[in-house]
Parts: sequence; structure tokens; C-alpha cells
Amino acid sequence: MSLMLGGLLMLSAPALHAETWLLRGTIGPYPVVLELNTYDDRMDGTYFYERYRQDIPLRGESTEEGYRLSSPRYDDDKDKADYFVLSRNGDSFSGSFRHGKGRMLPVELTLVAPGNVPELRPDIPFERPLSDYERLRLANIRLVPGKEETTGNGYRIRWVSEPLSGVSMFHVVDGYPKAAMVRINRIIDRDFYTNVSQHFSCPDGNGGSGDEGTGVTSLYLNERLVSYAVSSSWGCYGSAHPDFGTRGTTIDATTGRELALEDVYRPGSDGRPVPDPGESSRYRNDVFAPAVAELFQGLYPARMKDGDCDYSDPSVWAFPAWYMTDNGLYLGAYFARAARACDSPDWSVVPYKVLERNNPALFGP
Repeated sequence: MSLMLGGLLMLSAPALHAETWLLRGTIGPYPVVLELNTYDDRMDGTYFYERYRQDIPLRGESTEEGYRLSSPRYDDDKDKADYFVLSRNGDSFSGSFRHGKGRMLPVELTLVAPGNVPELRPDIPFERPLSDYERLRLANIRLVPGKEETTGNGYRIRWVSEPLSGVSMFHVVDGYPKAAMVRINRIIDRDFYTNVSQHFSCPDGNGGSGDEGTGVTSLYLNERLVSYAVSSSWGCYGSAHPDFGTRGTTIDATTGRELALEDVYRPGSDGRPVPDPGESSRYRNDVFAPAVAELFQGLYPARMKDGDCDYSDPSVWAFPAWYMTDNGLYLGAYFARAARACDSPDWSVVPYKVLERNNPALFGP
């Protein structure tokens, strides 16, 4: 892992303006992938060793020698910088790599044409298409099966982990119709691969990941719903400050369809249909958030003001993290990042008795 350090890149070829280069090849015996963005007078990007998959940031500027890129962490001591010296011949780059003050290694890289990297999992409904760079980073990752366990409601799951990142998720293996379980596990795998990719795309500036911990923190399964939360904390190199967050996913267990919050709880909707995307933001701000603040004021009056955390402010409930629990629908308040310590209190649950009245089709007897 000692080679997972920043680099200095000198390209002898003329500048190619406003382009992105995806390069794949080797440094000595080590397979690597680089993604470089070229501009009029500068270049930046990231690269990773295929063995470790961890992004290493690069940035640079045009000099008399050509484009020079180095890891930002070497700005104050460039003598320690790893560096490449490359020349270009058509779609090929060759040259050498030196690890700090260590030995030179030969480098051979080739441009990867857009669209030539196979999809990771064509069956997975990723929220956005993966880039070729992301596909190469996730290609052939090793998934290690772990223990099986039975949840409190009697559904069987099996844990799966990716050993380099330490990220783990679960698969549902028993308790639902087989066709529904296939669709449920596709959504779970989407979140699994997304979490692994985010781990590797968050550098710490020292060759490792700034992801300080990502894992499943809540899991709820019943005859109608599969719901879970993934919580993360991170301090990516170059970010203003460390941060954390939680994302919930809830799936209709009978169909395998992922549900939106409005499918589960629609205060103030008076039975109207789920708002379309063009109206959802206004609905969340003007109807949903004030109704949640009012509900919680009635349910948890002593909790609504906690030091500098004002949970009576409707705006903090407009776009909450959400997922199902044994006690009801959890809604995690979201504050401006200066007050991020107020995020996601442990008490903010919409009880099932409220959900049954609001959405009897999903929560009724």
C-alpha cells in the first residue's frame, strides 16, 4: 500500500483543452487507473491502484515542461512527491514513475475510449449511470458472505462485506416471495455498491480513505415493508470539515418497489395523490414540514427545544432522513451544517397509530 500516494505528472504532448482522459495501465507490476480533466492552463483528476481501489487526488498547472500534477498534500514539500514522467504516442502513454525519493518504475498507460467499460450490474437500478472510471473501480470487487440471522419478525437475512473498504450490507434470503426478494436485493445491492464507491472516492490525503465508518444502523422487516438505514461519517481530503449523515431505504416487500416518503406518510394531503416531482419540493416545504413540526410539538413538547437545536422550526423537517422502525416512521431532522450536531435526534418517530390513520392502505389491519 506504500504506492498509494500522490503524484506529479508531466505530459510532453500538447494540451488538449476541456477533455477528460481515462487511462488504464501499469506502474511497474501494479495495475492503475487514472481519470484526468484537462483545461486551458491546468489539469486535475484522481487515480487509483486496482489492488487498493482508493482514489488519490491530483491537480496541477501548465509549465514550460508541460502539464504538472501533484497530490495537494505535497504542496509544501514537493521533494517528497511521487511523480510520473510520461510521453504520448497516439492513445498510449509511456514513461516512468518515481515513488518519492525511491526507485523509478516503468509506466505504460492507454486511453480507454468512452463506453468501452462493461456495466457493473445491468440489473441494478443505480440512481445515476456509473461513469467508466467508477465501473473500473468496482469491477471484480470481492464480496465475502457472512453470517445468517433471523430478524425479530422472523425474516432471514445474510450479511455480505467488501473486505478492502469494510463496508457490509445484507441480503434477504427467506420470508418473502422469491420474485419479490430478487427485486428487494437488487435495491439493497445498489446501496451496497454505492457505499463501497463512496468509501473509495473519499481520500484522506495519506493514501487511505476519509470514510470513517459506513454501516447499517437500523433494520426493519415485516410482511409489507423492508426498511433500513445506512449511516456514515467522513472527512474527505480538501473538504471544509468532517461530516456525517444517514440515508434510509424502504421497499414494498410484496412488489420489490422502492417507496418514496409520500408513499408512506402524507400529512396534510387530505387523500390527494402523491405530488409529482415538480410539486414535491413545494409540498414538502409548505405542507409536510409544518405538519410534522406540529405533530411532534404535540407528541414530544419537551424535546422541541434542546439548547441551540430548534426542532419547532418546520424547515428542518422538509427533507429528513427516514426509515421504518419497530416504533413507527423515523424522521431525522436536517440542519444547516453549522448546526449539524442537531441532526437526527433519537426521539423523532411518527407512531404507528398516526400512520394507521394517515395511510390505512399500508398500515391498516
